[in-house]
Amino acid sequence: MTEQVDAEGESGRAVLGRTLRYLREKAGKSLGQLAEGTGYDKSYLSRLESGERLSKVTVMEDLDVYYEAGDLLVSHWRVA
Repeated sequence: MTEQVDAEGESGRAVLGRTLRYLREKAGKSLGQLAEGTGYDKSYLSRLESGERLSKVTVMEDLDVYYEAGDLLVSHWRVA
């Protein structure tokens, strides 16, 4: 399976990572605080935000609940 790229040349994984970072910063949380609040490792969350990794869908489901984002992250995950 190939990674999808939008019209501006940004990959779906990069869009997902940027969205994750935006939601975290909007919530006023550091990566450490997010890790404590979700139970996910800080370095793992950092790799998701940087687009280095793509998680399992269950992680995005958990983060959608944490941020009260509906299914925004799951939708981005599907594209990525």
